[in-house]
Amino acid sequence: MKFDFGEVLTRMWKIGWNHKVLWLWQMLPGLFGIFILPFMFLGNPAFTMFLPEPLNELANETWVSLAFMAVMFILIIPIMFVGIIAQLTTIYGAVKVEQGAEKLTFRGLFNESLPYFWRVLGLYAIFGGAWMVIWVGFMAVTSVASIVTFGLSMLCMMPMFLLFIPLIVVGYSVLELAQVAIVADNMGTLDAISHGWKLFRANILGVVLLMIVLYFGLSILSSIFIFPMMFPMMLFPLGIDSQGNFNNLMLVFFLVLFPLMMVVMYVVQGILMAFFQSAWAVAYLRISAIDPNTPILVEEKL
Repeated sequence: MKFDFGEVLTRMWKIGWNHKVLWLWQMLPGLFGIFILPFMFLGNPAFTMFLPEPLNELANETWVSLAFMAVMFILIIPIMFVGIIAQLTTIYGAVKVEQGAEKLTFRGLFNESLPYFWRVLGLYAIFGGAWMVIWVGFMAVTSVASIVTFGLSMLCMMPMFLLFIPLIVVGYSVLELAQVAIVADNMGTLDAISHGWKLFRANILGVVLLMIVLYFGLSILSSIFIFPMMFPMMLFPLGIDSQGNFNNLMLVFFLVLFPLMMVVMYVVQGILMAFFQSAWAVAYLRISAIDPNTPILVEEKL
């Protein structure tokens, strides 16, 4: 049996386009994050220094910085949960469509996918923790070597950052396969990771090609919409007078244009992520139909 690459992309398009409720789920994390924008600006010392007196004096207060970090930490937790639920409901919806469902509902996706939440949360905790350990370890070795060699080792170790590229490709691919395994085959977290790794090793060509096409393809589409929205950022220097104070142009930007820009960015990102996760769900189901110990051929129909 062949891994029909074109068929996976076709199913991705049909699922993502015909079931737009998946768009809404993927938009939620970003749109939810918009509500914390006032805290990000008003509590950020880098922003408060531009406020008129006496409010700008708060930027020098230690308790303001500590309160800002505490509030941001508290708000990141629900955003993280919403993000995981968005991934989970999208995968569950795509799997359900592949199993014959004709209609998906917002509430139904949430209720039916909720039993998998803690396993998917554990999956992200394992991969996030592993990545943190690797990164901290690498930076510690780099810092020590830089001190010992008076900075000369940095010139030799900079190319080593390129080694993170294949590591990210492998890790992200296994993560995507593992979270679909939790939903599609009701696996435990560790079993899903083991199964995802087995599928990746047996089908490395098809999986890596899929990830590259999805990542770069959707990134290009995202850039087409998002780059024009970044144009107002070029007006930032024009909004500061000779004394370093904001004028009315910057006030309009922060109160009107910036929130609107963020909404558009998150909407576009949500739509594209719905297609992205649907593709991984379809690919997993196709790969799982094959013996994971038998390499598969990739038939491109682009």
